[in-house]
Amino acid sequence: MIDPDISTQIEGRVLPHDAAMMELAIAEAERGRGRTSPNPLVGAVIVDESAAEFGGAPVVLARGYHARAGLDHGEAAALRQLAGTEKARGKTLYVTLEPCNHIGRTGKCTEIILQAGLRRVVVGIRDPNPRVAGGGVERLRQAGVEVTVGVLAERCRYKNRGYLRWLQSGRPHLLLKAAVSLDGRLAPGSSAGGGPHWLTSSAARQHAHILRDHCDAILVGAGTVLADDPQLTVRLPKDHERAGDPRQPLRVVLDGALRTAPTARLCAPGTLLLTSRTALAAQRDRAQALRDRGVEVLALPPPSSDDVGPRAGLSPTSVDLYAVLHCLGERGLLMAMCEGGATLHGAFLEAGLYDEAAIYVAPVFLGDEGVPLLRHFAVPSVSAAPWLTTMTSERLGPDLFISGPLRRGAFRPAGESGSAAGTREDGDVHRLG
Repeated sequence: MIDPDISTQIEGRVLPHDAAMMELAIAEAERGRGRTSPNPLVGAVIVDESAAEFGGAPVVLARGYHARAGLDHGEAAALRQLAGTEKARGKTLYVTLEPCNHIGRTGKCTEIILQAGLRRVVVGIRDPNPRVAGGGVERLRQAGVEVTVGVLAERCRYKNRGYLRWLQSGRPHLLLKAAVSLDGRLAPGSSAGGGPHWLTSSAARQHAHILRDHCDAILVGAGTVLADDPQLTVRLPKDHERAGDPRQPLRVVLDGALRTAPTARLCAPGTLLLTSRTALAAQRDRAQALRDRGVEVLALPPPSSDDVGPRAGLSPTSVDLYAVLHCLGERGLLMAMCEGGATLHGAFLEAGLYDEAAIYVAPVFLGDEGVPLLRHFAVPSVSAAPWLTTMTSERLGPDLFISGPLRRGAFRPAGESGSAAGTREDGDVHRLG
């Protein structure tokens, strides 16, 4: 298994402006968010450092990022801007991920770098992909290029957490997404009457659509489909920078009993329904009706006996959650977000498969009329509870958005002796499951 905890020890010479230039490369990489799977995010900046040798500022000559699988990698995208000139010769390349030294859908980035005559390359992190795995760095060094590795490594690793999780375990990085009240309750479904029951403001809901845009797949359970009849589409505001670049994540419905009606709004091409073998065998007509609407219907094995029981909230007709995520991983999907209800959230958390939380908190109390965020999930003690190793918060109108990587166990309140709470441990994201 690939160790995702890539060393943060810096290799090579570090200059005072390296961190600032790598920040620019990270910003470039982020422009490809949600578009590159199964490839990683890669950003690159080509810099003239000559003035910096005399106390001046480095000059940025070109920037580039990996936009989609099959298109230029970040290094090639930046160098293409200088094609036909000698401007890159003797200059420095900053790149968030180790350049590849193999031929895939595109050529070797190492050869493009050498042909351009770059004299120095600064790399954020090494690529643990077995096809790369140090080969890019070593190829450049053997050719006489000065290479520094590890500048802003933690930042670069976090940005590619989906890719690293996929390499390590064959499944996507999974986010728990929910909108809750101050007392931790979900809104009752629209089937309860009166149309949709929005907890959060339009600002928070727009933010949630941006999160969807960053993911390769959106997961819900059949209960959510029956209660809310969601579209599960990305709907960005007209003034958003990506409004003119429509792209929809795969909609995934976990429906072990095959309860989803073919008339549901999400029943269309771009939807994958995962059901149990038992339900598929018993309801072939419904499965065909769903397929006639463009839905892909697949049967997965049931959970193991250890996963079935009152705590897990699963029945023998449920689908195996590990099989669900590996099914998505086999499709090259790196980031997935679950917008399911309390039972599905509880099941994923019970299985230790959530890597990150994205929670919108509305300034309202729902009491007993609200739906608990988690069902069929319990911890033996507070110290064994899942928790956010690094919690960030953001105001969105009247609402609060809380997010962070999830770790299971070893929790103590921040500030207590021996506590890891409040420290950044992005590597723990990749050790779950």
